[in-house]
Amino acid sequence: MRRYVLPLLLVLTYVSGMWPASAVAAQSLEEAELAYDRGDYTQAARLFSPLAEQGVASAQFYLGLMHEKGRGVRQDHFTALTWFRKAAAQGYAGPQNNLGLIYERGRGVRKDVVRALMWYTIAATMLSGNEGKVAVQRRDHLTTQMTAAQIEQARDLAQRCQQSQFKDCD
Repeated sequence: MRRYVLPLLLVLTYVSGMWPASAVAAQSLEEAELAYDRGDYTQAARLFSPLAEQGVASAQFYLGLMHEKGRGVRQDHFTALTWFRKAAAQGYAGPQNNLGLIYERGRGVRKDVVRALMWYTIAATMLSGNEGKVAVQRRDHLTTQMTAAQIEQARDLAQRCQQSQFKDCD
């Protein structure tokens, strides 16, 4: 009986699609990241795209970066915004600073300092290291250009966004 348990578990895992799909996705993600790191942006875009469409937040973030900067794809701030929003909606901290910058500068959207501050505030609480410091600096700098009412509105939006687990952020 014992000798059938392991093969049966392997068959069930394979049939359910749990192990092979995740292993393939992880390998493809690693390949995409390596292509990005070596500057092969066209290849990276090809590899990230299906993963992003499947909902892999880090792939969505990378595609957002690539569209924002025009690396391997046509520069398109609205498409970058779309990918950053999808990744952020999953609680992925990486794109939150980018969303703040997009709203602050009005790239692909109408300039909105309240939304920018909301995203910087969220990023400042979720990111660590240099990325976290940058978010704090951007947040603090932006508040010097805003009214008390705008700052309060941004804080309320940030709180609502986080409490909804990033489902109610727009």
